[in-house]
Amino acid sequence: MRCYADKHGYEMHVLNGSEFDDCKQFQDFFFRKHCTVSHFLRAKPANYTAAVLDGDVVVAAPSRGLDKWVRHGADVQLYNRCLLHEIMAGNYMVRNTPFARDFLMRWANYYHKKPPGFSSSDNGAIQLVVMETVNVEGFQTCYDMYRNLTAGVDNLDPYWDYVHCTKEALGPARAWKMHDGSLTLWPRLEFFSADGVFLNKKASEKVGPIMHHGIKDHEEVVNLYYKDLEKCEVNTDGVIRSAMAVGAYALDLAHSYPEYFPEGQKCRQCPDHCMFTFSCEPLEDSELPRPRQVNASSGTEKFVLLDDKELREHSWGWSLWSSAAHDLVSAFF
Repeated sequence: MRCYADKHGYEMHVLNGSEFDDCKQFQDFFFRKHCTVSHFLRAKPANYTAAVLDGDVVVAAPSRGLDKWVRHGADVQLYNRCLLHEIMAGNYMVRNTPFARDFLMRWANYYHKKPPGFSSSDNGAIQLVVMETVNVEGFQTCYDMYRNLTAGVDNLDPYWDYVHCTKEALGPARAWKMHDGSLTLWPRLEFFSADGVFLNKKASEKVGPIMHHGIKDHEEVVNLYYKDLEKCEVNTDGVIRSAMAVGAYALDLAHSYPEYFPEGQKCRQCPDHCMFTFSCEPLEDSELPRPRQVNASSGTEKFVLLDDKELREHSWGWSLWSSAAHDLVSAFF
């Protein structure tokens, strides 16, 4: 990672969570991490951009920089995990703005709201922090489900039901714009990092994720990903493939798991429309179909969580997406 940073002129900082006394109240390391990043940003220039990474991330395509996501410019950038239902907590991008620092601290403070049962630490909490930030309807419904998680890790159904609630409320991945800042949630496989196993641990020097998450075996790093780690010499035979080949991996994955990817060619995030070229962009803030945001003047909500097993198994965003995509095709092009 350090030689990648040097190659592209990036700073690299390794934070262990003990740097700031204010963050030591968070006994769970994962919540403390976000507090640490928030405090770290305070000492940086305004709009300084930080890519925050888990320790099990390896650079698979080091010739490419992070320019695409830096230029995107949102205060907070997150992404949907590939074959899990959640928003990913471990890797994200933040700008040094009051909006982003506040977002990170509100996330950290969910440590004090953790339910007694399994809630996946900060990965469970991030779903609610995003809902709260973009002010969509349904927050109280999903929050009550979160606070009432009592089952252990041997019964994950209640946890996934809670995550389903948040997906129904948030809808498809979107670039949200609020009066005080912006938050973008990227569709699966469209961020600079993705779980490497789902791309056959292959990467392209042209398109797709640059980094692979979930690479915990050091031997894999030194034998599969790199010929010479000291010199940052990537193992091109082992990892690098053409843009077409990696696009084909991604499209095949999407076809194999329709519960995570909307089917068809009529929506901007439908894999047949964009996955092969890794061009499934987030919806714009006002783009339809759009979830309802809380209307402070009326004080009423229309969010209803449908108790439907088939809907709970789908995680690309919103039970209304399919019908809306057919009715509003012209809005997507």
